[in-house]
Amino acid sequence: MNKRKINVKLLYLIVLVIYILTLLYSFATGFFEQNWNRVGMTVVSVLCLLIIPVVFKIFRWKPVYEIYVLGTCFMYFASLIGSCLGGYSVRYFDKVVHLCSGIFATLLAIMLFSILKKVRQAQNKEDYHLLLVFVNAVNLAIAVIWEFYEYAMLIFFNNDAINHYTQGVHDTITDMMSACVGGLFVTMILIHRYRTQKPNFLINVPERFYEKNIAHHRQRKMEEGNK
Repeated sequence: MNKRKINVKLLYLIVLVIYILTLLYSFATGFFEQNWNRVGMTVVSVLCLLIIPVVFKIFRWKPVYEIYVLGTCFMYFASLIGSCLGGYSVRYFDKVVHLCSGIFATLLAIMLFSILKKVRQAQNKEDYHLLLVFVNAVNLAIAVIWEFYEYAMLIFFNNDAINHYTQGVHDTITDMMSACVGGLFVTMILIHRYRTQKPNFLINVPERFYEKNIAHHRQRKMEEGNK
């Protein structure tokens, strides 16, 4: 294991410890204050923490700790700080979270593109243009599906996470716009990466996922086929 891998794995462990300590604080304060909504959302935050590792386990992917770090940090603020500890009551906190969700969703879309096309990068101008459209379409689709979920919570459980009664459609539209801006930010980085071929952290993450999982799997299948 090289030094970079050790450093990223150590960073993930540090982030994980901070997440767990904050979980314990949220649960303890919720329990002693009899704030059962906080207690319940703390349980949800535990489930959120498990999403990425469970997905990697189901598909038998090798861990990419950069993804684990980004995912854990996002869940920390989106679920634990936001839902459990009152973060969403802070002005613009919600918009920053949706902006970050757009960044993260677009990175996931790049990974999905590499899985479907079985390529590390766009191989020609046609694939490059397709990639730019694809990642933004996936990002916006995720943003819309999330708003569908919040609307369903309002309709079926009268939980106004969508802020319908206080803001009408304003909250929904600005949430999706924030996610869109996050996606466009990654798109600009992706364009710069394609034109200059200079590495950068964000685009390196889905490329590292491809090298550790898709490329390795394809090579193994080719070796088995040659036997």
